[in-house]
Amino acid sequence: MALNIYILTFNCARAIVDVEPFASQFFAGLSTPKLPDIVVLSLQELAPISRSFVGSFLLTPYFGRFQHAVQNAARKLSGEDDDSYTLISARSVGMTGIMIFVRDPSAVRDLETGGVGVGIAEMGNKGAVGARFTYHRGDAYTELAFVAAHLAAMEGAVLRRNEDWKNIVRRLVFASSAKDGGVAMAGEDRPLLSISAHDASIYKSTSHLFLAGDLNYRTSSTKPSAADYNNSFPQPGHASLTPFFERDQLTRERTAGRTCHGFVEAPISFPPTYKYLPKGPFLTPDAELSKWHWATHRWPSWCDRILYLDIPPWLKSQASDAVITVHKYTALPLLSSSDHRPVALDLSLPLTPIPEPDEEETDDPRAKPPFNVDVNWKSRRDRARVLELISGSSLYLMTTAEGGGLMLAMVVGAVGAYLVVKALLGY
Repeated sequence: MALNIYILTFNCARAIVDVEPFASQFFAGLSTPKLPDIVVLSLQELAPISRSFVGSFLLTPYFGRFQHAVQNAARKLSGEDDDSYTLISARSVGMTGIMIFVRDPSAVRDLETGGVGVGIAEMGNKGAVGARFTYHRGDAYTELAFVAAHLAAMEGAVLRRNEDWKNIVRRLVFASSAKDGGVAMAGEDRPLLSISAHDASIYKSTSHLFLAGDLNYRTSSTKPSAADYNNSFPQPGHASLTPFFERDQLTRERTAGRTCHGFVEAPISFPPTYKYLPKGPFLTPDAELSKWHWATHRWPSWCDRILYLDIPPWLKSQASDAVITVHKYTALPLLSSSDHRPVALDLSLPLTPIPEPDEEETDDPRAKPPFNVDVNWKSRRDRARVLELISGSSLYLMTTAEGGGLMLAMVVGAVGAYLVVKALLGY
């Protein structure tokens, strides 16, 4: 019995998504026109930093547009008028969000979420947010964890990206929630229950784990020159992308054991997903393009990736036919609102539980995580959240029309109250 999962990662460039264009391309990454059981969205730069740092109701329109897009895309694919999916969780840490949709909400149990900022002062201008749950179908079930991430930018920041990953492993801690679903900041109303540090880590011996996001690993450690742009940037129909991909930092760092420990990735056959100029044609497959319009100051790179942990050896020893099957891994056409292309992964996995490992000798990171959980994760996150609220609220009041109107109303209200008190006291 197989479970079909569709994961899409997209850097939104802080712009509210245009529903219909996004919906028209959303399921272009499917291998067959059949709705998957689970749909996961990893969203980076979900909204402007002022809205993202305040979070809560200020992000509702942004999440809401994606929800409409997924439902519209599902209706077009299935031909049904009713909504095909139920949103079971929409969470964010700063500018990074995750949304999880399922066709059968009754199949989902034990939903947990967590998040961490790895940006300035551990705030969420960069960071990760995740969700974990068990999925049941009759007596069959399996445990799934999904992490959306956004790591440090710029060509030369490889060590910073590796450090961001380390801090995500140490401080993204899953905890149960009294209220599942809806839009919320990860960690809101989430007391850490009496669970072991190992069970709370993103690496858990009984769980599948998927990582999707703008991981920001590049194809060079230095900025390109004019000569590089003219002679080295890839274009449709030119030589194979393979030599260019050989410079990919993520593959190098991952295989060397310095980041994304234990993760694997399906073969990449699509072009770099960053950095595009806002030039058309948009919504156009690569086979129909004669040119990719690259920005001149950034190397074209595969920044947007989806990785996963393969079937652990202790399950393989019990069920040799248990495999994760990747049906399609691709970049979707460019949208006009972002300099990144969305990336999608269509896969299926066995609906069977992963048991605890018998042997202690295994090097699988689910059994032996690369880093221990930081016991101070919650106090660090709480401190960063206060900074987010202060900086986000200040930016919102000073830089947005809505915030300016609110500030004016507050000033008028304060002056009015002063005049009323003055009149009452006879001054």
